[in-house]
Amino acid sequence: MAQQHRLTLLVPALVTPANGAEPPPAEAAPALDALRTLLSRASVSELAVSGMEAQLFRLFAAGTPDEELPVAAVTHVLDSGESAPGWRMRCDPVHLVPGHNSLVLAGSEELEITSEESDAIVAELNEFYGGKGWRFEATHPVRWYLTLPRAPRLQTHPLPEVMGRSIDRYLPLGEDAAEWHALLVELQMFLHGSRVNLQRESCGKPAINSLWFWGGGILPAVESSFWDTVWSNELVGRALAGITDTPCRAVPESGHQWLKEATTGEHLLILDRGRYIPRFEERFTWLELLQQFDEQWFSPLLAALKKGELEHLEIYTGNNQLFRLTRRSLWRLWRSRPDIVMLLGTDE
Repeated sequence: MAQQHRLTLLVPALVTPANGAEPPPAEAAPALDALRTLLSRASVSELAVSGMEAQLFRLFAAGTPDEELPVAAVTHVLDSGESAPGWRMRCDPVHLVPGHNSLVLAGSEELEITSEESDAIVAELNEFYGGKGWRFEATHPVRWYLTLPRAPRLQTHPLPEVMGRSIDRYLPLGEDAAEWHALLVELQMFLHGSRVNLQRESCGKPAINSLWFWGGGILPAVESSFWDTVWSNELVGRALAGITDTPCRAVPESGHQWLKEATTGEHLLILDRGRYIPRFEERFTWLELLQQFDEQWFSPLLAALKKGELEHLEIYTGNNQLFRLTRRSLWRLWRSRPDIVMLLGTDE
């Protein structure tokens, strides 16, 4: 009997762009045969959570939909190499761009921040806010952390969910929200005068003109993991694997390679390549990415299902959809295979 695998696949780019761009002509659009077959034959359910970070915490049973995701505590372990106790939150450097009656957030990855720049700004922040008992820390040029004497009463939004969007709908909520809204304004003024930003602007680089606070909490009490192996190139999945002592490996180049490398058991694979394409690019660029996924991943996984090498397949998309398949699911031949846009929800 063929070696059987059970795979849960998390693909944030599987969400229809919501920018309203006209789709390409039918003759120019990729066929996406394997992906359309899988999605159309699957059992579909809607989840209580959406967004990659929330889905990952759910997949590791490390939180509930109503809780603030303690991303900072989890990723700090991976970034710092130590499991320090206490509450902390992420305060990642960002660039806010004036938009139409609002400010649009550009993430820190595009700012090309050096370690020297992040260390210098964090030192300025610690000097300015140290009297309040606040401690800023930059374990990575684009991932900064803040520890406080008292945990604020806030609900925040993950930075990846706000990228490229107006911040108005995503500002902190909760009992202490007004205080933190005022803090954001104060920080923007403080950063405007930072020596680092003055130097960056003189070189024609965008300023680090704000911080994005999110993911506050303490390390979740997760003793074990459901997964035999996690395959991830991104930080949160690798961090959750680390705190649960789950073997974690880099994502292979294709489904063919994964089937060769994977042993029997429960596997979680995070295919986060092109995560922001549905948000920033035209629909044709998104379809080109899906064509690559179709050839590299969904075609071999569909073939493995047909041959019985893959016992079951779950596909989590970029919103709140979950598609479940077994070999038996493929016999739902009466189901049509509509256009991919009809099968997926939008990125909103």
